[in-house]
Amino acid sequence: MTKRVSASSPRISVRPARRRLACALVVAAVSTAVPALAQAQQAWPTGTVKLIVAYAAGGSTDIVARMFAAELTAELGQNVVVENRPGGGTLIATEALRRAPADGSTFLYGTNAFIITPLLNPAAKYDPVNEFTQVGVTTVQSLGMMLTPGLKIRTVKEFIAHAKANPGKINFASSGNGSAQHLAGESFARAAGISMTHVPYKGAGPASIDLMGGRVDVMFASLVGNTKQIEEGRIVLVATTGTKRSAATANTPTVAEAGVPGYEAQTFQGVIAPGGLPNPIVERMNTALVKVGAKPAIVQKLAAQGMEVSVSTPLAMREMFIREGASYKAILAGLAQPTK
Repeated sequence: MTKRVSASSPRISVRPARRRLACALVVAAVSTAVPALAQAQQAWPTGTVKLIVAYAAGGSTDIVARMFAAELTAELGQNVVVENRPGGGTLIATEALRRAPADGSTFLYGTNAFIITPLLNPAAKYDPVNEFTQVGVTTVQSLGMMLTPGLKIRTVKEFIAHAKANPGKINFASSGNGSAQHLAGESFARAAGISMTHVPYKGAGPASIDLMGGRVDVMFASLVGNTKQIEEGRIVLVATTGTKRSAATANTPTVAEAGVPGYEAQTFQGVIAPGGLPNPIVERMNTALVKVGAKPAIVQKLAAQGMEVSVSTPLAMREMFIREGASYKAILAGLAQPTK
């Protein structure tokens, strides 16, 4: 009788050997790829870094972004360039960021509008908290309530009286629909019991030009980029919008002090990245921002214009986005209610 050889015998010995070989190859591949990935991220940046601004050149966000870009170039060892992408109530810039690769080549130098726009504009279908990577807040400040000289008005109370005497004839400029400037103006009108027509621009720079020219009556905007015009009388600063007076304009009252109790509005600027940006790049960029934000030349220059340089951690920026989102929802809900 012929002895039957079991077909299962070789398979018992061969399969584990193949499995061990496959596992060894996977381990080798991973052990090679992980250090390579880490090394690539540590070497970041390897080329030009783009900092998108959602407004036209000349406004406060553009001015500060360029100040940071110049210093970041020195810190990171690669060119950091500002790219202005105005329009769409900041949506054009935000969409450019969303489409950008999460490789550290593209960031947004954003403002409160990044949070406000999806609350205000049905076309803005993005989640500012979870769809992007927060890198760090860089500056915070109050706004200035600035009037065109042609009105010949020097106080908040005079302006309110003028607006009530001229219903439907007062307009206010902002850097765009959904901007903090936009909401500051709307909130002021409601708090003061007046009516104003909103005129959105593609940035604070063009809006300031029209304010000086008398084509708009009032604007709630950063003092950065406008201090010279205020000193020369081409723009009239009647109040600031914080809870306390700005050290840069200590003789100028807050809006609340000047006749609208409880009113306040503050803004921030900061760096945002596409979603999924690797943590080592986030940390490197944040570290560079902290170093730039500590430079006396930047701190002193912006402080003289009422802006505080205060670089946050990525986590603190995320938490602020959540708080601000809830706050703006409440403000917008209030504005949607009919004025009594």
